[in-house]
Amino acid sequence: MTDFRALPNQPTLHVGLALHDSERPGRYLRLTHIFEDGVYAMWVGTPEEARYAKRPIFYSWNQLSALTSPTSKWGRIVLPQQLSVPAESGSSQAGKIQSAWVQIAPVIQAFENRTNLSRHHFTALIRERALSIDVAEKTLHRLILRYYYFGSTKIALVALPRGPKRTTRGREESGEKDHANGEIPDKANNRRGRKTILSDELGPNNFVVTPDDVDDMLRCYKQLLRKGPTNKTTAHETYLSTFFQKSHPDTYRQYIKKQISEPVTYRQFCYYINGELQLTEDLARNERRLRRDPANTNSLVSAGPGEIYEIDSTGGRLYLVSSEKNPVVVGKPTIYFLIDRWSRFVVSAYISLRAPSYEEVRNTLLIAFTSREKRFSRLGIEVSDNQWPIGCIPAVICPDRGSDFMSGSMLQSVVDDLRIDLTPLPPLCPDGKAIVERLIRTIKQRMAASGMKGVYADRPLDPQSRRAARKAEAAAVHTLADAYRALIEIVKDYNNRPHQALKRRKILTQHGIEPTPKNAYVWGLENITGLRSAPYTEEDYYRLLLSSDKASISGGVLRYKTRAYHPSNEAAIDYIRRSPRNRPSLDIRLDKTQPAVIMIASRHGEWPCFVMGAGDARDSEGISIDEEEAFAAVNARLWARSDHESRRVRVAAKAAKPVNNRHKSAPAERLPNVDMQRARYQETAKLKNKLHAQTHTEFEEHTASASVGKSWSEVEREEKARLVELVKLNRSKR
Repeated sequence: MTDFRALPNQPTLHVGLALHDSERPGRYLRLTHIFEDGVYAMWVGTPEEARYAKRPIFYSWNQLSALTSPTSKWGRIVLPQQLSVPAESGSSQAGKIQSAWVQIAPVIQAFENRTNLSRHHFTALIRERALSIDVAEKTLHRLILRYYYFGSTKIALVALPRGPKRTTRGREESGEKDHANGEIPDKANNRRGRKTILSDELGPNNFVVTPDDVDDMLRCYKQLLRKGPTNKTTAHETYLSTFFQKSHPDTYRQYIKKQISEPVTYRQFCYYINGELQLTEDLARNERRLRRDPANTNSLVSAGPGEIYEIDSTGGRLYLVSSEKNPVVVGKPTIYFLIDRWSRFVVSAYISLRAPSYEEVRNTLLIAFTSREKRFSRLGIEVSDNQWPIGCIPAVICPDRGSDFMSGSMLQSVVDDLRIDLTPLPPLCPDGKAIVERLIRTIKQRMAASGMKGVYADRPLDPQSRRAARKAEAAAVHTLADAYRALIEIVKDYNNRPHQALKRRKILTQHGIEPTPKNAYVWGLENITGLRSAPYTEEDYYRLLLSSDKASISGGVLRYKTRAYHPSNEAAIDYIRRSPRNRPSLDIRLDKTQPAVIMIASRHGEWPCFVMGAGDARDSEGISIDEEEAFAAVNARLWARSDHESRRVRVAAKAAKPVNNRHKSAPAERLPNVDMQRARYQETAKLKNKLHAQTHTEFEEHTASASVGKSWSEVEREEKARLVELVKLNRSKR
């Protein structure tokens, strides 16, 4: 069954969105390409029907408007369970996906040109690519259709289980294989293109392009690309003046003398170039096309909240040390910020002791799109979803050119898997994301003014600033959670404080919205329409952003970093039941900022979910996995120190000669019970006197002597009577 999530407002159309009419259940029109005069879209349904998908079809804007009705909604289709598990780097599955992508990548790139999406060129390009790499045409055809069927994502190249066989009810049986792919049998090729408007003056264009002419066009275009950057306009003119002149001198002479119209038009030239051209990477680098680059135009302009986010990281100006008697510096953390460009709302803030990497960026994104209250309660940080609203998935993320943002993992996960546009800044353009840079400066200023231990205000460049940094190192906070708590308090204050930039937004004043980032962000998401949005749902992004790690099963319990996790759903119980009692290694998915829950990826049904035991949860309360790993060396030192000292004391005690203070006496004799009772009382009285540093009292001697000669039962009765008298005496005093 297809899980369709309708968007509340009318979004800006982008690749991956789907149109659903409630009067036609099970049918969804998914956009695959968008052009100036219309769109290409394909009908999709359940994941099993992807095997029989048909190629994208062109719809003009008027045709698309005709399909839109009051009962139809634009929205997003949730990825099926089989595709919600991203392949691990270096795994066989990742290799298969990469191999499939290498096969179809040139064809997908060629389909960015509208001409190649026509019925004839669509099949011809696939056939040509299949022959060049020696792959079955049907296999390549289905891979490409599956890629578009699930929203133009590489994850769709994962092999799916076979669906039901397609019936032929309502149509004639045909032996042509193109019917299985949803293709219509080719009709007779007619001359394409409209006649030139100069036909009445120069006569009709009767020139027919031959395969040799197409080869000349390709050869001319490649020659120009080898010389340097070029475009198709220049290449077309060069072709007519050189190759065409040599091949058809008479026709060329008539064209120059204005006796006939242009024999090969620019449209024809582009048609054959786009349909037949195969370029190497070096030649493609010199190809110049008119493309829209949102990173270099209106870099500080956003139409509304949730459209463009800016992300950046900075070294925190605070020290973290251990809390032992001899403190050990564990370093300065790295702080990540994610801010909405339109509302200035801080969507996420994350602090880490690890080196900058995509793994830390992943945690920053995960914090932005999940509940604050559930996440931070374990760290002892009080923040609710009302105080700090959950962010939405952006359409575009704007980073700088740092190694953690430009890594291959970042590009692979964010652009290819998450389908979020990444618009990195050009070199030497730090003002391209001035909003997040200004936020970092503000946060550092407020952290320094907060009086927080371990914080210093300025970068240590001169003697004064270095002295302040050394003082901060000596008075540092003890835990990463303390620093995180202070950071979140500052972020909450920033989001609820009036912002000067929002004061200039008259739309907020018109609707009576206070100019604070939080109010502007929440109101804009509910009321501003026409914004670009992310193609997937929040549940899809949560699963795709979970970190990967290894765990084990021991004694029927999942163990991760010495902690025990117990099944919390039926899928987990069944997984434990089917697994060996002792399994040394298995792949898990978890949120490392909230490790109380561990999940195991599954392509079939619900993911097995495990929760941390109550005892382990109490032991790890108030500390994150990053902090635990940072303090691992300190913890090992404390353990080794205490173990060494205890063993040293035991060894010294065993080596020392025992002191014998016992005097030689006659062998002990066995006494009657009455005498033994008196001896027991006397020994106990001596021990009590030594414990309390008192002398042997007359009361104890009287008690010991009075008890001599009496049986144990008589002594017990007298003791009970004495206790009763004491109780009566206490009651009378009341």
